[in-house]
Amino acid sequence: MSEIILYDLPSRGKSACWSLNPWKARAALNYKGLPYRTEWTEYPDLEPKFKSLSIPPNDPNISKFDYSSPAVKLPDGSYVMESLRIATALDKLQPDPPLFSNDKETIDRAQTAVLGVQGAISAIVIPRVPELLLGERSAEYFNHTRAKRFGMSLEELAKSANVSEAWEKAAPHLKELNEILMEKEGKFVLGEKVSFADFVIAGFWAFVRKVDKEGDVEGRVYVYPSFKGHWEACRGWFERDD
Repeated sequence: MSEIILYDLPSRGKSACWSLNPWKARAALNYKGLPYRTEWTEYPDLEPKFKSLSIPPNDPNISKFDYSSPAVKLPDGSYVMESLRIATALDKLQPDPPLFSNDKETIDRAQTAVLGVQGAISAIVIPRVPELLLGERSAEYFNHTRAKRFGMSLEELAKSANVSEAWEKAAPHLKELNEILMEKEGKFVLGEKVSFADFVIAGFWAFVRKVDKEGDVEGRVYVYPSFKGHWEACRGWFERDD
């Protein structure tokens, strides 16, 4: 099988995967053992590069941005953007081992819960992305676009953070994640069978590790024993990060 190209966002220094959405697609590739290479693409280069490749823009119901990471070039020369669409395409390309069953509702629940936690603690973690992770060009782009989204600079956003209130708002979403993980007996969302919903959640665990400062985020996310157990069960598919 021809090599797949994964378009991912580089980190500062030696590039390594850090962002939640690319992690979902990368974990799916790692899980299936498909050959791929990463083409690191800075934030401001995503739109011109993907337009030049004739990739259609995102559905506005899925993303605030017309073009986003991840995207892949498949062995047949076609391109797919957005992690769920990529995982679906990979399942068609190589059905075994499968990533999907009758679990769309579970994936939606997992996505909603993860986004709920992220939204609640955004003033804490979002300013850390350019501070800790991005090179100069991507950091400048990130600061500009997120300042427009939040109506203030990321420096101001960080100062506005009410930490205790943020974690109170995150609590019901963390509780929902725990309920999702506890519904079936086994290490994964569906029990003993890995599914894309696991990578939705474990991608969040991986992101949390990148924006943590001395346990101030990771320590408050892992409020349920099921969370660390789930990360340990999934972490093998998150070892290859380049």
